[in-house]
Amino acid sequence: MNLLFDKLTNKKYMLTGTSILRISFGLIILYMYLIHYVQRRFLWGPNGMQSHDSLREQMTLTSNFSLYQISDSMVYFEIIFHLGILFALLFTIGFMNRIVSIFNFIFLWSLQHANVLILDGGDNIMRIVLLYLIFANTSSYFSIDHRLKAGKAKPKPKPLSNSLHNLAVATTILQLCFLYLSSGLHKVMGEMWTNGTALYYILQVGEYTHPFFQRIISSSDIILMISAYSAIFIQLSFPFLLLNRYTKYIAMFNIIALHTGIAIIMGLFTFSAIMISIQFLMLSDGEYKKAFAYISLSATKVKQKFQNGRVENYDTKQIQ
Repeated sequence: MNLLFDKLTNKKYMLTGTSILRISFGLIILYMYLIHYVQRRFLWGPNGMQSHDSLREQMTLTSNFSLYQISDSMVYFEIIFHLGILFALLFTIGFMNRIVSIFNFIFLWSLQHANVLILDGGDNIMRIVLLYLIFANTSSYFSIDHRLKAGKAKPKPKPLSNSLHNLAVATTILQLCFLYLSSGLHKVMGEMWTNGTALYYILQVGEYTHPFFQRIISSSDIILMISAYSAIFIQLSFPFLLLNRYTKYIAMFNIIALHTGIAIIMGLFTFSAIMISIQFLMLSDGEYKKAFAYISLSATKVKQKFQNGRVENYDTKQIQ
């Protein structure tokens, strides 16, 4: 018990992963803002898809809250919307991240609840993880905060801060495990998944498929069966494969492959990007250091080969 308490309080783990996850989520949020920028007034404005009164009524019925319900002024809407973009940008670059992460969460929550009709499911897990990340240190690397602290005396370890960070990371991973385990178990209990026809019916929904992939996959019973059982296996095995330091790479590869397929075949790009981004938390700081060192060494070798090739070509021309 004491060993577990010491590990929890002595240092922060997964700092590189949380930093990369911050950037990934920040870019996805900015993408969500900017891809709909031209249509923002129609999608979320007080006189758009739904009236301001309808939004307020919806928030009351669901006991929810959105900053967009406070006023029906178009000026107010523009201020709130652009402040959301600003906080998403500050969150991405890691500036004053402790405070900014709270505001980014509030503004994203408000935007997504102002129009739930255009969401694809990834928003739910993103909001949950962003809430956990408020208590984590997500600006240790690749951030403005990190650059500003460079050269300053290293702060003393803070047991409470370390505990909150580590618990936030652990809770995020547990959340993901429960999500995939629950999804896999529901598939096992579904007749269409066990008989291999689930994907066929999914591909009949025009909004979630591409005609090219629909024709190829739907025409083959073998592909439909393999796809259905692969999805079940990947989701059910994910939590258990994470328990081993070696099999976790298989778990990560499986999830990335699954969501890449969902992005390509079903067109759920932001949903897949969110789920793949969370996989950055599965690697330790030591593993990231080894990966970066390997990439740096490989890049140096390629650069040297390129330079040597240029020198040889130059010498050949000189001889000629």
